[in-house]
This record gives sequence, C-alpha cells and structure tokens, in this order.
Amino acid sequence: MRNGCKVVFLFCLLIFGFSAYSQGNERQLKNRQKQLEKQDEAKKKAGEEAMEKGRKRHMKIQSKETRKRMKETKKKSKRLKQNKKPFFLWRWFGKK
Repeated sequence: MRNGCKVVFLFCLLIFGFSAYSQGNERQLKNRQKQLEKQDEAKKKAGEEAMEKGRKRHMKIQSKETRKRMKETKKKSKRLKQNKKPFFLWRWFGKK
C-alpha cells in the first residue's frame, strides 16, 4: 500500500510539473508573438514612409507644367472612381 501511494504521489508531481513548465512556455510564446507583431508594424511603417518619400521625390523632379498636369489627372481619376460628374458649369460651358 505504501509503495502504491509513492507511485501515485510521484505521478501527480510529474503531471503538475509538466503543466507548470508548459505555462511558462506559453508566456514566452505570447511575448515573442507581440515582439514579431511590433517588428512587422515597424517594417510596414518604414515601407510606407519610403513610398511617400519616393512619391514626393518623383513630383519634385518633374517640371511645373508636368506637376500641374499630374495633379489634374489625379483629380480626374479620383472623381471617375467615385462615379461623380464634373461640375455643372464645366459641363454647360466646357469644351465639346
């Protein structure tokens, strides 16, 4: 009987020991996951900043007339994407 109690006691210690060990591992996994998410956000932010910097440089190296034409084209395409008509005075008195 005494031998059986020792076996059961050791078995319980092993089970609880493994569960406590695995809980610490979960915490490490969560911390690592948060760290990876922060790194991904930082990379995404850096990429967006680089794209914006590239756009500004692209606009800066163009001539004044080209920048104006690009701006008008951008407005026109934005309006077409929103499915809006041009201003009514432009429609009435504009080029035909």
